[in-house]
Amino acid sequence: MRLNSLELELEWPIDVPLISLRLLILDKLKVYGEPLRWAITGVKTSGNTNSFRKIKVEGVILGK
Repeated sequence: MRLNSLELELEWPIDVPLISLRLLILDKLKVYGEPLRWAITGVKTSGNTNSFRKIKVEGVILGK
């Protein structure tokens, strides 16, 4: 097993509330291995319309 650093830009759907964001991020990170540490390092929105939201996530993953 080895440690890998990872940077992702993820879509944050409008129907996912802030309280559920943690689970969304963990589900996306598990595709790459077991997440050990992660952080949200950026957020982008489309302005007043809120038609899209993206978050930048950086983390350390225990690879397979």
